[in-house]
Amino acid sequence: MNRETNREKNREKFTSTFARLILIAGSIGGMLALGAQTATAQSVTAITPFAFSAGSQSYPAGTYQFTLVSQWSLSIRNVNGGGERFFAVHPEETGPLASHGKLSFGNSEGHRTLQAVYVPGTDIAAELLQHDPSSRRAKSDASLASTASSEKVMVVKQNAISR
Repeated sequence: MNRETNREKNREKFTSTFARLILIAGSIGGMLALGAQTATAQSVTAITPFAFSAGSQSYPAGTYQFTLVSQWSLSIRNVNGGGERFFAVHPEETGPLASHGKLSFGNSEGHRTLQAVYVPGTDIAAELLQHDPSSRRAKSDASLASTASSEKVMVVKQNAISR
């Protein structure tokens, strides 16, 4: 009887250990699978010959990299130095695939505000979330100025960035 009890205990211990090993192996496999995936961010580098703002941040004329980090986050980085800032955006479908990146600015009394970054190779525009309700009205009022402003911005580079 003692032998049968020991065999049962050993079988329970073996089953418990085996189950733990399967769970550990599954967890490690899941982590490796997640780690092997490469996230790709879309980037547009542009020369803006005028000062502009995004959110509450002001930017002087210069060369900037606009990176769509996720469908809800855009980073703006001055290529010639300076920090990187992140802004909340929401994706907006624009129709057929765009082969070139583009920036859209609103123009209110001579002040240009970044409104959207059009992502090359997709049908998506990343529209900056406006915190000021009057800026939504300015956006619709400035559609002609917005088009003119985006023509003056030279996109010098567009690519996918692995993160």
